[in-house]
Amino acid sequence: MEDRSQEALKRYRLKIYNMYKARGAYIIESDNGLKLFKVFEGSRNRALFEHKIKEHLYQNGYPNVDLFVKTIDDDIISEDSNGCQYIMKNWFWGEECNLLDLSQVEAASANLARLHNILAGIDFTHEQIRHNVSADLAATFDKRNRELKRVKAYIREKRQKNEFELCYLTYYDDFYEHGLLALQLLTSSCYEKLVEEAVQKRQVCHGNYTYHNIIMIKNKMEAITKTYIPPGWINRQPVTISELTCSSDAIATTNFEKAYIGLQIYDLYQFIRKVMEKNDWDAGFGNSIIDAYDRVRPISRDEMRILYILLLYPEKFWKITNYYYNSKKSWISGRNTQKLKLIGEQNTKKEHFLKSMEALL
Repeated sequence: MEDRSQEALKRYRLKIYNMYKARGAYIIESDNGLKLFKVFEGSRNRALFEHKIKEHLYQNGYPNVDLFVKTIDDDIISEDSNGCQYIMKNWFWGEECNLLDLSQVEAASANLARLHNILAGIDFTHEQIRHNVSADLAATFDKRNRELKRVKAYIREKRQKNEFELCYLTYYDDFYEHGLLALQLLTSSCYEKLVEEAVQKRQVCHGNYTYHNIIMIKNKMEAITKTYIPPGWINRQPVTISELTCSSDAIATTNFEKAYIGLQIYDLYQFIRKVMEKNDWDAGFGNSIIDAYDRVRPISRDEMRILYILLLYPEKFWKITNYYYNSKKSWISGRNTQKLKLIGEQNTKKEHFLKSMEALL
């Protein structure tokens, strides 16, 4: 660890036993449990917004959250003599949620519903509300649809088309039609009313509820034995009784950097889409996710309609389009062509799942 990092680290009330590098951060074993320490590049206002969300969760019965650890000056940010900022958070022994394991996926979905039940009525300032409300989805859909249309026109005018561009034109019509239909359905839905209610109730979305941020907690011995920690990590401290008796079915939720005030059903949409893409749009996974969530936090018919519209919109196709449009078009990686082919091949199964959802509307 660099001397500057050590300088910032000394501002915490911790006795450190072990320290390991992990994904641009340090994992620390301390006398006060497992911690994550890293450089902080965001704004203080944003960090305070995130801190308020996590404290609200902790104080309302959800302890498995990566709370900021405060410095000796009672600050959530530590700064070295050169002005470089750092944060420290509570961390957890465990593994990321396996999106191919239905039981873990169902548990993660129920965990999200529990989060959403708690993440309401938070005492935000007017300034925090004003700066952290979700973007207008209709405007986003419209902007993306125009981008899809612009890219298609660009590709059609090219005399020499590569494999990616020929594949793009093959799938374009179906995906573009879905984009237009999603915008049309959103415009005629209760979307604006639901957003207004979410802001009034100060409901919060995690903003990035993916497998990286869902930790299936294991006790320390399991983590060491099953190498849930990166290879090469060495434990130099004895395992304590408290570490051995950690609940094996607990889930921790981390990384609220993208949290915002808005429609919580968007979190569920993001989670479903990621899981379904990994599982070839297996309807069994999608239905199980919705059922597991609904048992903890019932989904209203209006919310279900928004969920349907979100899933209908071809977000993955747009992301590939956006990457292509903003990259060097003279060379497209084979991986992006494979991604495009995969979502094209999966589209029929996705449509079957959407038809099964229509019965719930």
